[in-house]
Amino acid sequence: MNEINLNKELKAKKLFLVGFMATGKTTIAKKIGLKLNIPFFDSDKELELFFNISINDFFKAHGEDKFREIEEKVILDKIKNNNMNGFVMSLGGGAYLNKNVRKLIDSVGISIWLDGNIDIIYNRIKKSKTVRPLTQKFNTKEKLKKLLNERVFYYKKASIKVNIIKTSKEKMTEIILKKIKNHIKIT
Repeated sequence: MNEINLNKELKAKKLFLVGFMATGKTTIAKKIGLKLNIPFFDSDKELELFFNISINDFFKAHGEDKFREIEEKVILDKIKNNNMNGFVMSLGGGAYLNKNVRKLIDSVGISIWLDGNIDIIYNRIKKSKTVRPLTQKFNTKEKLKKLLNERVFYYKKASIKVNIIKTSKEKMTEIILKKIKNHIKIT
């Protein structure tokens, strides 16, 4: 398969960035969307539009179980009702744990797990202006590491694994696109 055909095929794919909070899913997904000239969606933003309030406020008012129930519905609807050939979507850290979400993603696209070590994740969370609902409960490095370790089982089910490294966002985007291209050649 030549490079031009490969790029056309890549643009026709539905790409899903999954992984733990603060691994750069949203930032990288936006960059991939721009690079491939395909639409970008962020499941957390889609949920906030649906709720008409922030995720933090929804968590406080209704709890995590209700959030996960609606998260599944919103993500599945966005994927099923999107007739675009290709797009990229970043998923919230817990979304890929949902069996129905994983199953649909596997049937329509490629999942890319952005894997990061707890030190990078913890430092990013501490520096971030974004308050994540689960950081209220998982408020130490040890608690976050425990949550990450519980979720790795599900993240490992992704089509592609990419270790996040300390480099520019542009370089990470190129690394991920190369892995996706290699995955397409193999499958």
